[in-house]
Amino acid sequence: MKILISLFMFLFLSNGLWSQSPDDYLMGRACMMKGQYDSAIVLFDRALQQKPGDVDILFHRGISHFNLQNNMKAHEDFFQVERRQKGMASHYLARTEVRLNHPEQALKYLRIHLASRYKLPEKDILLDEELGTLQARDDWKALWNEKSWYNQNDRNFQDALFHQGNGAYLEAINLLNDLEKQGYRKSEVLTIKAEIYESLGNDKAVMAEIDRAVRSDVRNHNALGIRVEYAMKNGKFEEALADCDKLIRLDPAQFEAYLVRAVARSETGDLDGAVGDIDNYLLYFPDRDSAYFLKGTILYRHGKYLNAILSFNKALELNTGRAEYYHHRGLVYVQTGTLQYAEKDFSMALDLDPENGQTWFEKGKVAARLGKNETACHNYKKAYQYGVFEARNFIVKNCMGE
Repeated sequence: MKILISLFMFLFLSNGLWSQSPDDYLMGRACMMKGQYDSAIVLFDRALQQKPGDVDILFHRGISHFNLQNNMKAHEDFFQVERRQKGMASHYLARTEVRLNHPEQALKYLRIHLASRYKLPEKDILLDEELGTLQARDDWKALWNEKSWYNQNDRNFQDALFHQGNGAYLEAINLLNDLEKQGYRKSEVLTIKAEIYESLGNDKAVMAEIDRAVRSDVRNHNALGIRVEYAMKNGKFEEALADCDKLIRLDPAQFEAYLVRAVARSETGDLDGAVGDIDNYLLYFPDRDSAYFLKGTILYRHGKYLNAILSFNKALELNTGRAEYYHHRGLVYVQTGTLQYAEKDFSMALDLDPENGQTWFEKGKVAARLGKNETACHNYKKAYQYGVFEARNFIVKNCMGE
């Protein structure tokens, strides 16, 4: 029986039956990011067969139809979303109704939008291309005269963002402090404060504000993303890993979080988890050479040299214009003892980045091992010229007669 089970397991795995397959909804989201809206719609159609009536799938299929000017189909999706979650699709419905030449309906949905928690900033509505066609109408003016849809706190928040964008940080901080005291959108306000302190180089203040922002709203993607960034920068990989997990649980389409989590897992010794995260990312972005490069560097750091070479080969197959890809593959070739290949890769890297001192230095060490002493000395001197001061010891020891 054990032999039969083992044979079955081998056949099952060798045929790829346990290999990971992409999720249709996430693949659709990835297609949207690439501007491939036709493909996204096909994938969302399939996803809805598994999850009929899912609000997120309907909403993103609606956006895809909207971007393709499939206005009736977009309207159908947004209408279904709005029935299930009032306000969520109201802005898109208003814009779609304008396209369908239904101005009264457009204003109806705009009113719903202005009264919802999804309300966009006032300037975004006033500058909207579709909604702007309604501004000469009496019922548009009546809508805005009906009540004050934006209070003083709303306007102060927008002013703070304006000051932040123009580098007027003190003015922005003063407005944000006042808003915080009034409890206005606390987590967002704290996140903007953290971004300002980041611009000012005050890391301690950034972390204090961002921790408060996350405590105030654990669903704040921006705050979690900033906290991950700082945890990674400060070598707190376990903390970064925990926050990446939260980001991905909140929205599995936070694709870049998989790559950050891969690095965090690598740093905590979880090579299989790191490679798994990158492979999962590559299911949705198979042409991202940078992801293959990251996979190669992680495998290299863990001593998996042959697999690292395969990853660097794939990165270079997709993009031959990145010097660091050749440089790192050269480092792997050094570890495997294929020095001629390493020397060639360092030369290719220098063709693309001729002032990279570290590449000159590595190429010099390879030349020395190949017995090319004159070439090695030339490379060491280039390395020293471009800021690798460690090369001086090699020059003194080996090249004083050159």
